[in-house]
Amino acid sequence: MNRFFIFLVITFFFTSCEKEPGEGGTSSVIGSVYKLSTYTNALTQEIDTIFYQLDSGEDIYIIYSDNESDFYDDKIESNWNGQYRFDFLRKGDYTLFVYADSVDALNISYDYPIFKHISIEANNASYTLSDFVINK
Repeated sequence: MNRFFIFLVITFFFTSCEKEPGEGGTSSVIGSVYKLSTYTNALTQEIDTIFYQLDSGEDIYIIYSDNESDFYDDKIESNWNGQYRFDFLRKGDYTLFVYADSVDALNISYDYPIFKHISIEANNASYTLSDFVINK
């Protein structure tokens, strides 16, 4: 019985030391959000597309896992130049997403998420995520 108790304590000790993804670490994820916009070129009368960084206030969400179906754990707003930064993250897998707008054939507007996945593998590191390009 005494050996079982010691085994149980040691097992609990080793399993409780493993930290899950989330806040409390020393790494960060940074990136930018760009807007996709179309317009009719006055000279060529063709539809052109431009990308530009959004103004402040775009919500960027983070999930502390690679499961897109989980509820988000935190969100921040982009700065004046469309940039964002999540700090103090531990090692692990993360999912970031933003919402983009779309209009269907019936002219009904709806939002849909754009997901990006990242794995933090080192402490004291800064990871740059590829840019989000959205319709707004």
